[in-house]
Amino acid sequence: MSQKSDIQLMAELATEYFLQGHSKVEIATAHGISRFQVARLLERAQNEGIVQIRVVNPLDAGEDHADLAARLGVSSATVVTPRTGETLRSALARQAAGVLQQRLHEGARLGVAWSRTLMHLPEHLQALPRVDVVQLVGPLSAPGTSAAASSGLVHALGSLAGGQIWPLPTPLIVESDAVAASLRAMAEVRAALEAADDLDVAVVSVGGGGEGASTLRARFTPQEQQDAVEAGVVAECSGILVTANGEIARSGMENRVIGVRAEQLRSARVIALAPAQDHPEAVIAAARAGFVDDLVLSDDLALRVKAALD
Repeated sequence: MSQKSDIQLMAELATEYFLQGHSKVEIATAHGISRFQVARLLERAQNEGIVQIRVVNPLDAGEDHADLAARLGVSSATVVTPRTGETLRSALARQAAGVLQQRLHEGARLGVAWSRTLMHLPEHLQALPRVDVVQLVGPLSAPGTSAAASSGLVHALGSLAGGQIWPLPTPLIVESDAVAASLRAMAEVRAALEAADDLDVAVVSVGGGGEGASTLRARFTPQEQQDAVEAGVVAECSGILVTANGEIARSGMENRVIGVRAEQLRSARVIALAPAQDHPEAVIAAARAGFVDDLVLSDDLALRVKAALD
């Protein structure tokens, strides 16, 4: 049998089997070959790309909650369902990756914060339009740790995008105002902070800001903690503290934070991931602050947000 006729036969058998629902025995009888030959040819058809099977899980695209988006005053709210064996953080990052590819365009500037959830983002991206990538904040430092993980995130996204990269080689918060000022004066730090002035799209994570809800809060001085309580802080986004009504709180802590400013985030289209399942108030506050355009959250948190809005 010639190669051309072989390909033709495989296409015919695949059509009869996969599209028309005929059994291998029926196909073998119709073509005068054995069912074992049919099975081998169908296997070859798949291996050689003649048959391409695509499985679409509707849940992977997330569930659009237009009613929730309208109540929050944001452009979109998408609820994700983790796949079997997938963590919620990875599921949130997977959905954010899909939204990101819809929002970005060639020549845009993308800002990316750092969080344990956002670290999963590169896993779910195979390519990006050619864009520049700006690191918005570094990680929350701890003894014996460095900013290498967050640098890895921005460089991974930068390699997918192929544009210019502005890494921010500092932790999110440092020990004193003087140290922060000294770091901001460094050329590479200053360049990253200034590059955030012209963001088109930003990807951030929203967390709780109350006592016991924020790892950042553990780095506050006693006076800063008291000031945060008195200000009514309920949310934290990229080192920015937010009150329940969406106002930016000032506790003195912000002088030690190195990263994106509130006005820079508000000027971008912000994709916000909400991994803090027990803190619907943080989502509401971030939306009121103007830090959310496209919200990605779990079904459980969506229900809690709706209940908190009632």
